[in-house]
Amino acid sequence: MKIDSMVFVRLRDDVITQYTLENDRGMSLSFLTFGARVSRMRLPNKAGHNPNLTLGYITFQDYIEEPGLFGATIGPVFGEQGALPANSGRTGWQNWNWHAETRQDDQHVQIRLTLDLADGMDGQPGSRHIEVLHTLDNDNHWTIDWHVTSDAVIACRPLINLPLVLTGDPAQTVMTQKLRLDAEPVALPVDRPLISEATTARLIAKDWAVSLETDAQGLTVTTFPEVDATNCFNGILGHPHVAVGLRPTNGPFMLGPTRDFDRTTTLTLHSLR
Repeated sequence: MKIDSMVFVRLRDDVITQYTLENDRGMSLSFLTFGARVSRMRLPNKAGHNPNLTLGYITFQDYIEEPGLFGATIGPVFGEQGALPANSGRTGWQNWNWHAETRQDDQHVQIRLTLDLADGMDGQPGSRHIEVLHTLDNDNHWTIDWHVTSDAVIACRPLINLPLVLTGDPAQTVMTQKLRLDAEPVALPVDRPLISEATTARLIAKDWAVSLETDAQGLTVTTFPEVDATNCFNGILGHPHVAVGLRPTNGPFMLGPTRDFDRTTTLTLHSLR
């Protein structure tokens, strides 16, 4: 098990850092403190191929200019049908530089990303404390634990906008992959997100598969039809239906002084060949 860190970019007031968690089986997760983003997810297949299995970018400018907020921790609100907040300025949670603390032992590596915002700084009344703990173990389990508090009552719909690219290639479509929700086969959605009451999922591609379970009330699935060949990921032009988003259906949750937001989701990555 190991944790690495490096400076991703230096800005006038901030240093954005990239942290990478890696287990003893070669699975790794990389995070940027900017927006608490997931920038890379890797697991070598049996042939040694080890591409990024999520959508990420090379430069900070790409993260600023490209659409989609891919990999970002987004809140407090997010559109019911997957639409991003209309206000793209430095509100929400996705455009702030989060604080990071790491920890490791023989069986786990962790990064705790936290953000404290004063009254109204995320575009909603009141102040917020947001904490997301990512834990990777040697069984390729990636556990995401949320804890959010607020001193005002607001509608809260947080999520991590995680696009899974189990082809390993942002130029390929994902529409031939197999999806099961609560063990039942389901067709991947084409034009709009699929909102399901299922709390478990399994997505199977040629070389990799992902299993997911959550304590949320359901899951939302999307294939990102808004992406096209004008979008460039890690130097590769994109494709419609380039990735699959599997995310807990999170709301609207009424967050307030007497009601915190706590959620746990676990993803397990499998190498198939």
